[in-house]
Amino acid sequence: MPTIQTTDWLAIKGRVDTLTIALNLNEPGIQILEPGAIVKPAEDGFGPQPYVMLSDVVNDPDRGGRIDPALHVRTGTLMLALHWPISRGISHVQLKEIAGQIAAHFTADTCMSYGPSHLRVTQDASLLPPFVDGAYRVAVVRVFWSSM
Repeated sequence: MPTIQTTDWLAIKGRVDTLTIALNLNEPGIQILEPGAIVKPAEDGFGPQPYVMLSDVVNDPDRGGRIDPALHVRTGTLMLALHWPISRGISHVQLKEIAGQIAAHFTADTCMSYGPSHLRVTQDASLLPPFVDGAYRVAVVRVFWSSM
C-alpha cells in the first residue's frame, strides 16, 4: 500500500495529467516534466520546444491539536514552471496568457483524489512575474493545496 505522501502526489499528478494547453502559436502540446526529471526538451526543426517543469513543496503536517495522524492537515504548493525558448519568440503578454491558461486549470476548491488522499486547491492559482533564465523565458504558476 502506498504511503500518504505517494497518494498525495498521485492525486496532484492526476489533475496535472488532465491539463491541456491550447496554443494559438502553431506550437504542439507542451511537454510536462515531473520533479527531478532530467531536462531534455523535445525538439523540432526550430530547436527546443517549450516545456513545463513540475515541483511540489510540501509543508509539515498541521496537527491542530489532533491525536489521530489521519486527521492531520497536509498542505503544499505545486509549482508549474513554463519554460519557453527565447529562440521561438513570444511576447510578454503571450507568455502570461499561456501561464494563465495553466492557472485556470487550478481554481479554488478544485478537488484532487487518489486512494486515501483527498486534496483541494485552497485558492485560485497565481502567477509569479515572468523572468529570463539563460535561453528561456520562464513563467511560474503556484497552486496552494491542502488535505480535506
